[in-house]
Amino acid sequence: MEIIESLKQLLGLDDPPAIPLDQRRRDAKAAIEAWLQVPRTTQYSLPPDRFAERLRTLVESPQELRQGQYNWCLPAAFLQSVLRRFPDLVTQFGLELYTRGGGRLGDIEVSLTDAFRAFDYPDLIRSDPELPQRNRDLYLASHADWILLGAVQDETTLYPMSGSPRDPVSFSVGTLTDLFEECGLYEDVTTLSSSDKRNRQKLIDALEKSRTQDILLVGDIANFGVGRMGRHAVRLVAPPTFTAPAGGGTPTDQETMTFQFWSWGFQPSGVAGIPFDPVQNAFTYSLTRRQFAAMEIIIAEPKPI
Repeated sequence: MEIIESLKQLLGLDDPPAIPLDQRRRDAKAAIEAWLQVPRTTQYSLPPDRFAERLRTLVESPQELRQGQYNWCLPAAFLQSVLRRFPDLVTQFGLELYTRGGGRLGDIEVSLTDAFRAFDYPDLIRSDPELPQRNRDLYLASHADWILLGAVQDETTLYPMSGSPRDPVSFSVGTLTDLFEECGLYEDVTTLSSSDKRNRQKLIDALEKSRTQDILLVGDIANFGVGRMGRHAVRLVAPPTFTAPAGGGTPTDQETMTFQFWSWGFQPSGVAGIPFDPVQNAFTYSLTRRQFAAMEIIIAEPKPI
């Protein structure tokens, strides 16, 4: 291996340097501007200028990506991770989806159904009598997010997508790891083993990687401060802090882990009681180490491309 690397250096065949994030954002915005120069007909009941405006927002502020009222937390956790690192690729994916109903994100290729493309998303949002006005406004403003997330969701299901909230949803840790592996934008994707989660130091070392890698947590939605049943997926924003059990003594699996996570893209009323950073759209919650270790922890290392 050392001989091969030496030959590559001698022949000038080293891998090119990774594109800086700022450059990726400039490239994304330039692609949007170029796309707008061509007259286009409205698709997905969303005018092209409004679609482009929302894409610009997501390029600059990927934490603004909104899941909306759909059960698409797995696509949201995946796409928000990719959007933070590769905004140019997500932008191109979005422009292709709008233009021809299909697109490519890394090695993932999606072709949306005619039913999905014809689905009247604004009418669904406006006609829901149980939807608070605040949510209605947020969801209508993030119509483009629905298109992007629907395309990622389409990759995870065997059923044709119609665009309805009643479309079947696949939810498993394997589904999420498959997205990271199949997109080809990540060097390595691993699920932390049960033994490593129980080992305090190994758990700390793994979660420290959230500074440079994407770490996803999958578990009961109650683990994220929501008082109802179900499973949920989020992205860990920063390494957790640890607090010893009351009364002191040697830390055990009952010590408290306080962690910050991204989800939903806004603060739903159901999680209004926990600390929320409106700039990063990130929530702060605490669990015992035993509770935290019961969740699935996925570590995705992005490629330097």
